[in-house]
Amino acid sequence: MFVTRSMGYWHSTDLLQWTFITPEKWYFQGSNAPAAHNYNDSVLYVTGDPSGSMSILYTDNPKKGDWKAVPYILSDLQDPALFIDDDDKAYMFWGSSNVYPLRARTLDKNDLFRPSKRIYELFNLDESKHGWERFGENHGNTDIEGYMEGAWLTKYNKTYYLQYAAPGTEFNVYGDGVYMSKSPLGPYRYAPNNPISYKPGGFMNGAGHGSTVVGPENKYWHFATMALSVNMNWERRICMFLTDFDKDGLMYSDTSFGDYPHYAPGIGGKMGKFTGWMLLSYKKPVQVSSYIDKYRGEHLVDENVKTFWVAETNDAQQWIEIDLVNIGTIYAIQINYHDYQSNIFGKNLVYFIVILLKVLLIERIGQF
Repeated sequence: MFVTRSMGYWHSTDLLQWTFITPEKWYFQGSNAPAAHNYNDSVLYVTGDPSGSMSILYTDNPKKGDWKAVPYILSDLQDPALFIDDDDKAYMFWGSSNVYPLRARTLDKNDLFRPSKRIYELFNLDESKHGWERFGENHGNTDIEGYMEGAWLTKYNKTYYLQYAAPGTEFNVYGDGVYMSKSPLGPYRYAPNNPISYKPGGFMNGAGHGSTVVGPENKYWHFATMALSVNMNWERRICMFLTDFDKDGLMYSDTSFGDYPHYAPGIGGKMGKFTGWMLLSYKKPVQVSSYIDKYRGEHLVDENVKTFWVAETNDAQQWIEIDLVNIGTIYAIQINYHDYQSNIFGKNLVYFIVILLKVLLIERIGQF
């Protein structure tokens, strides 16, 4: 899994336990909206230089990370997406704008990925017809055009699904839509069930700028980003939702109860499904050892990721007490940490430890 500005990437065999890899060679300033393509389980290709001008990187040993670069430089790429088809033809898709459409180029894979001179313009937002593409929180700002970004191409049953994000990273309605075609370069038609990844409510909002991958038991999963936007506008967290194709060939993701525990990808017959466990702590009485400023204890149970509790001191004497009021059965405890007053960079290890702690807590409680 390749994440913006991470100075490396993560590896997993089950989409539950993740190992961070610090490669031998990588982008000096970290990658930006990177995209990876697994070619026949033999070579991994990556693009995502923050400058927008980049070579395609490749390696046959991603755990070591001895990346090499092809000699051709691709310029003016924002949110690149590399795709190599079954016939060995290669394509680059890109776009991040509220003016320009998603675009594509063919690449000659057998000639060091030489890019074509021709640029293909594929499609743009159409906010007058597609309300979910309108800009702003709850799509409420019609003075500014929505942004289209985050291209990703998935091939399923001889149909190409070109996914895109809209209308803006920082909003609760940030989601992913899809156009469909029988050719990588179109013509594309708008999917009538759009957006295919959308979560405007709940504890975490948004489900956009994603990628769709095949996981355990050949099930599809859609990874996307959710808006936090506290330390800075584009601050996000990663989500993953089970994804499938219906009898009419329409792609869809199920984000319902997305904040609550779901079965892990390795749980046969239940993978990705909602456990049915409901939240017991919402707006229940809270006492805390201390707090500072506006970061009071009640924010622990208000189901709003943008508000949180901060203790006066960072020591072992701090505590939380939540009165659940009614008798209930506890199946899992979920602790969400906030990056209070942290900068953007250098948090890989800390964030990974938090994720591990959350998983271990859920597993341990399930054993009691």
